[in-house]
Amino acid sequence: MKATLVLITALVLVPLTSLAQTPDPSKDWNGDVSVYMLAAGMSGNTTVRGIPADVDVPFSKIWDNLEATGMGRAAVWYRRWGVSTDVIYMQLGATKNNVNVSFDQWVVQPVVEYKATDWLSPYAGARYLRLNGSVQGPLGRTPSGTQEWWDPVIGADLRLPASSKFALQFRGDIGGFGAGSTVSGQLEPLLDWRVKKWISIQAGYRWFYADYKTGSGLSLFRYDVWTQGPQVGATFHF
Repeated sequence: MKATLVLITALVLVPLTSLAQTPDPSKDWNGDVSVYMLAAGMSGNTTVRGIPADVDVPFSKIWDNLEATGMGRAAVWYRRWGVSTDVIYMQLGATKNNVNVSFDQWVVQPVVEYKATDWLSPYAGARYLRLNGSVQGPLGRTPSGTQEWWDPVIGADLRLPASSKFALQFRGDIGGFGAGSTVSGQLEPLLDWRVKKWISIQAGYRWFYADYKTGSGLSLFRYDVWTQGPQVGATFHF
């Protein structure tokens, strides 16, 4: 239910990309709206209010980590210039060594893109991250905390057509640079199938990483985690 509500919210409130679909050269204005799902796993280390936890959980337990997820991307293009916003919500949990970790994670990434060539679109913008996490240890204590911050981001979208209907896409970026996260970044290799003129389907994999630290002692919050998993989605073209 939470995932459905998040998807509806993204479609209604997010102004409007596909995973770097090539704009139609016959039109000055183009738009795309994508919705997709990520079967996410977690690996890394976290600290919430001074309590550390190891969240290295194998890929075989990926469905044990995923509690809810919803994602959308939307873009508007004018000739070679585009503005896009990516919204990701994930509710993830993991248990290891009698320690339970739970995180609600929001990622909102507005960027400006430029179609440099038919196959390459660099972009730059910002990434907003909001984490609400809790750690429950074997003694029953459950510290929780919420952190939010902005990262500057630079990246690129690479699209390699394989045929008239299929293309390989690679979208990736890096951010943080100490302004928010020490470093954050993501990579999405995807296979895109243009089913009809107005819709295409994607399948692939996503890696997302963030290393963020603030506070000290009992106020220490640390999030050094990889989130990754298979991803499927659909894009509607306008």
